[in-house]
Amino acid sequence: MKILSLDTSFSFFNLSVVEGKKVRLIHYLDTDKKTLQNLPKVLEDLSLRPEEFDAFAVSVGVGYLTSLRIGVTFMKTLAYLLGRPIVTYENLYLLGRFTPVEGVRIPYLKVSRHIFYRVFSEEVSEVRVFKGESLEGTGITLKAFEDVFLGNSRFLHPFFPFSAYGGLLARERLEENPDGEDPFGIEPLYLRPPA
Repeated sequence: MKILSLDTSFSFFNLSVVEGKKVRLIHYLDTDKKTLQNLPKVLEDLSLRPEEFDAFAVSVGVGYLTSLRIGVTFMKTLAYLLGRPIVTYENLYLLGRFTPVEGVRIPYLKVSRHIFYRVFSEEVSEVRVFKGESLEGTGITLKAFEDVFLGNSRFLHPFFPFSAYGGLLARERLEENPDGEDPFGIEPLYLRPPA
């Protein structure tokens, strides 16, 4: 199975190609151009033809809603038009699951002035907005957010390929449910109802 995975959570975006259990390509782009300007050009430059993929995966957040909406809509459209399954993933979950840290893990990301996090202990918490509460465990985030410290120790990723881990997670989910998700029900992660 060949999966095209896209993450547009922040001003940069990354896409990956996952084939079988291997990541075949990771592409990262940080530019002043808008996401919608970049996507078709990047696919063309990398000689990636959407019709050659068996499935699609896309990040639903947390992140900047405009760029997330563009990525989600782009991938939903491809999945619908090509009749391929689509699977979503959430970046805090990926940080918590794929960071090799023992004990309680607290993946977190800063979006505008808010800090969003989850707690991985015996269970995985829902996504929460940090309001100054005391958190015990290892905070996990990107080096770009090193000015924020959650937990009593910390693990900083210089870069985290959300699209690659999202593609691997999508492959697992497609083994359980080959039809994927309903493209019409996929929306970015809103912690408050959209305006």
